[in-house]
Amino acid sequence: MLPLLLFPLLLHAGTSTWQDKRYIERSFYDIALNAEYRSERVPEVVKRWNRPIRVWMHSGAGDSERQRELLEGHLQTLGEIARLSVRLVDNRRDANVRIFFASEAELRPLVRREMSATALRQLKHSQCLGSIRFNREAEIIAGTVVIPVERALAADKLEPCIVEEVTQMLGLINDSRFARNTVFSDNTENESLTGLDYLLIKLLYSPQLEPGMSLREAMPLVRRQLDIWEQVGLIQRAPQLLADKIPESGTDG
Repeated sequence: MLPLLLFPLLLHAGTSTWQDKRYIERSFYDIALNAEYRSERVPEVVKRWNRPIRVWMHSGAGDSERQRELLEGHLQTLGEIARLSVRLVDNRRDANVRIFFASEAELRPLVRREMSATALRQLKHSQCLGSIRFNREAEIIAGTVVIPVERALAADKLEPCIVEEVTQMLGLINDSRFARNTVFSDNTENESLTGLDYLLIKLLYSPQLEPGMSLREAMPLVRRQLDIWEQVGLIQRAPQLLADKIPESGTDG
């Protein structure tokens, strides 16, 4: 644990808790570096893409046009925040991320074929599932998302599932018990990207960080970047900067 995080958060007047630099720092550690499933031996290092992301989608249930519209809008938003080349492709062989809007009938064999044993064990109680693969340098090279359409629609969670699971493909893979005001939280019900999420994505894809960086290597750079952003007002303006990047077609619901 970082020594800095042992101190209480002392907020400036007019500053929300999530806009405090130490809060953002701790959230980044929890979500980008911490290992949620230690049984899978996930290293506590920076994991992110260093190559274009090409996404193929399969629709086995529900309104495929609406699914594609929501997915395409969210991919555009993520690409703009992270400054990555992200787009849909028509051929599965051209994709490094595969997203399945699955029927209940195809769900179990699909998860068994495409994902890990951990995902298969979680399937019974999940509204959506995601996983990534990375190489020895901690560069993410592939991702899979499975959304059980009937379950998601019954809970009115289709768009939130797309937002959370597809955003996690970027390398923000853990849910945090500490952070609020984020889609990566065990303690809140945020269903759309937040100002904090915008900052976490930008931190992960800042030029100063590299895949494979350890906690000790990455966090001083994170702190330095947050100092700069505080000085130029970017942290305070994060909600509006995010809103400017969300397509109108992806904001309903």
